Amino acid sequence: MRVLGVLSVITLTCISSPGNSAEPDDLAKLAAHISPAQLMHTVRELSNFDGRQSGTAGGQATAAYVASRLPEAALQPFPIATVQIEPLVRAEFRVDRRVVALEKGQDFLPIINLAPTGQISAPVVFVGYGIASPSQGLDEYQGLSVAGKVVLFVRGQPKGFAGRVSHADKVMTAHAKGALAYLTVTGPILSPYEERRGMTTRPVALYEGTASGAVPGLWITSAAADVLLQPVGRSVRSFQEEMDRQLAVRSADTGTELLLELVARRLDATASNVLALWPGSDPLVREEAIILGAHHDHFGVQAGLVFPGADDNASGTAVLLEIARVLANTGSKPKRSLLFLSFAGEEQGLLGSRFYVAHPRHPLSAVKAMINVDHAGVGNGHIMVGLSKLEKAAAQAAAEKVAAADKLELYGLFPGGDHVPFAEAGLPTAAIVTAGSHPDFHQPTDTPEKIKPELLALITRYTLALVWALANNEQ
Repeated sequence: MRVLGVLSVITLTCISSPGNSAEPDDLAKLAAHISPAQLMHTVRELSNFDGRQSGTAGGQATAAYVASRLPEAALQPFPIATVQIEPLVRAEFRVDRRVVALEKGQDFLPIINLAPTGQISAPVVFVGYGIASPSQGLDEYQGLSVAGKVVLFVRGQPKGFAGRVSHADKVMTAHAKGALAYLTVTGPILSPYEERRGMTTRPVALYEGTASGAVPGLWITSAAADVLLQPVGRSVRSFQEEMDRQLAVRSADTGTELLLELVARRLDATASNVLALWPGSDPLVREEAIILGAHHDHFGVQAGLVFPGADDNASGTAVLLEIARVLANTGSKPKRSLLFLSFAGEEQGLLGSRFYVAHPRHPLSAVKAMINVDHAGVGNGHIMVGLSKLEKAAAQAAAEKVAAADKLELYGLFPGGDHVPFAEAGLPTAAIVTAGSHPDFHQPTDTPEKIKPELLALITRYTLALVWALANNEQ
């Protein structure tokens, strides 16, 4: 592992130029300057900062690196409290007088929170989907005592359940019932939304933060969960199938035990957004701006595992930096100004974007739209765009400009990402991601060699087309 040294002086590699105003028809000329090789170089560089966790040396080095690649960049620091899991983590199941050791990164990933740490040895109780909602017809804790025990629950909810329950709701319920720890698993039967987002049954990193009342947790594989369910004659798949056929309580003591050892520590530090304004060319509208954003942070080093975050979101950051490079090198300026925003703290609850919206350097009233790029390097070759208060026609026209109309998939507002605080503030937003499976999502295996250069270049061309059109639009 290596952390590139924090730059004490920001050196601009993109030299600001007075430039010339460019008409919308010049988009093809600009897009021709996009370099897949440069995009991949940026992804590889960003994958070296020890996982880019905001609040660590790697996080601040990342912000400095991004600033060095933007014209006239400035840092926007803000205080942050974050969590790091110490390298030594041990997890074992005791099943039918045998010990089954779990391998971190393969069989499980620890939940990143500040739960009481040390050693836990306790029986495992299966609580189905972990739902305790008698008023909505399902209480999977009914007749069970989980005090002083470990609960195992399946992520999501069954088809027949009319309510809505989140992962946080399930953890709060487990804590309220006295559970010492929890295990969670993604079953093989995925919801349409999960399938569209390319989820798998593999465990992924999950940041729950520094809040009090946390419960130690592990995200385990479906195969690991099946080991625990075997004594009660069930698998995760069979449970999901039974629940989809008929909604009923199927919780049970598994007769197994979990031995868990882990230590988490709190880090109080500083994180930094990176901002760079590319002034517009039209005196009548240059005070208005289009924001192009992408988060540069990831999960860092957790339990001794490095999370490179090549797709999430070195790829989106590379798109942002490449568009800035093309504009700076050509001196091209649209009518409105462009504000490049590289966010810290996204993985910790959109901290950077929320901080910016609360403390904008450019008046939000002058922002015409916010475009956010995330997960831009892996997938099936299609572009998935979530829109809020932004016309579908604009998104479609941008795709046509770069000959990608047949690859565009349009949806409403995506529920997660740095565009959300801007949408909540009433601004038009577009979230751009690659469609299809992202099998290494939030895992240590999200490495640069998994990135598809031509797909990354396609996303860059499309993003440039959309930003360029919005910045030159007469409305």
